[in-house]
Amino acid sequence: MGNAKVWAYSPKAQVVSGEMKSKIERMADNLITELKKQHLKGKPKKNDWNYIADIYYTWVGRRFYLCSKYNCPSPDALSPSFELTFARLEYTGNKYRDNNPFQLFFMRHTGQWVKLHEDISLNEAFKALKEDPWFTP
Repeated sequence: MGNAKVWAYSPKAQVVSGEMKSKIERMADNLITELKKQHLKGKPKKNDWNYIADIYYTWVGRRFYLCSKYNCPSPDALSPSFELTFARLEYTGNKYRDNNPFQLFFMRHTGQWVKLHEDISLNEAFKALKEDPWFTP
């Protein structure tokens, strides 16, 4: 009984049109400007701790990612910098949910993506990216 399978709705990322990509990127540019004001503080003066040096977005296939770059000033650092993805937006293009064709994920500390929002609008997705602490770089 522990191996019972259950059907669950799980939309997959669909091809994003050029027009939709442009809209997502314009909204991301505005969000990233705000995030940089909040989170980019420069190198700490009294320690060698890692710090956020940049926040940006990238497309990987059909998925849109928000990313952060950290600098590692310590002489013991394994690398001078590293990059992390902290949010993933997918366009599902679901024909039954035309007004809400997006799903939004955050990256757990374990390296696994967790879906927090499904069947939401682009505006709702960017509101969550701005206000929800799960999407902090």
